[in-house]
Amino acid sequence: MAKKNKCPKCPPPAPIWMATFTDLMSLLLVFFVLLITMANFDPVKYALTVESFQNSFGIMPSFPTVPIHPIIDIPKKTGDEQKKKQSLKDAEKVKQIVESKNLEDAVKVDITEKGIAIMLRDPVGFTSGSADLKEQGQDILKDISDVIKNSPDLKVRVEGHTDNVPMHSQRYRNNWELSSARSLSVVQLLSSQTGIRPENMSAVGYGEYRPVAPNSTNEDRAKNRRIQIFVDYIN
Repeated sequence: MAKKNKCPKCPPPAPIWMATFTDLMSLLLVFFVLLITMANFDPVKYALTVESFQNSFGIMPSFPTVPIHPIIDIPKKTGDEQKKKQSLKDAEKVKQIVESKNLEDAVKVDITEKGIAIMLRDPVGFTSGSADLKEQGQDILKDISDVIKNSPDLKVRVEGHTDNVPMHSQRYRNNWELSSARSLSVVQLLSSQTGIRPENMSAVGYGEYRPVAPNSTNEDRAKNRRIQIFVDYIN
C-alpha cells in the first residue's frame, strides 16, 4: 500500500497589526491623490473649501489666493470673518453666472484680501474710442449687481485701462481721459443697480500705463483694454 504524502505545514498568518497598517496606507494614498487633483484649482472654490476646513478643525489661519494676493490672513474679528465668508459665497455666485453665459475668457473673478476682483475685457467691454459699455457687458454687470446689492456698505473701486494706440477723438484727448470715462460709466451703472453708497464708490483711469501684456499684437492689446472692479467687503 502506497504511503500517503502529508500536506505541507501552513505558514503562520499575518500579524493582526497589518490590517490597521493596510488601512492607514490606503487612507494616505487617497489623501495624496486628493492633493494631486487639487494642483490645478479654481481659486474661488478652493477658498471656499479651505474656509470650510478652517471652521471644522480650527486650523489654517491663512490660505493662498490667485492671483491678486499670495496670502489671505483671516481677520480675527468676528464681523470681518462673516464678511470674508460672504465675499467667498458671492464670488462663487458671480463665477457661476459667468460660466452660465460662457464668458470665462472675457470676465475673470478672483479673491482678494478684502473681497472680490472682477475683470472685464473684450468682447464684453467697450467699442473702440467709446466709453459706452457694450450691451453684453451691461447685462453681466446687472447680474453682478444682483449678487452684491444686498451689502450696501461695500466699497467699490473701478479701474480703467487701455492699450497704447494713440487716442484721436474730439471727445477724448488721450487714453487717460478715455479710461477714466469708461471706469466712471461702470461706477454709475453699478451705483444705479446696487444701491451702494456713492461715497463708497470711486473711478480711476490709468490709460495705457499699466499693461498686463505687451502692446505688440492685436491679441495682447485686447488684453490691455480692460476694466477691473474691486469690491471690498472688509474696510
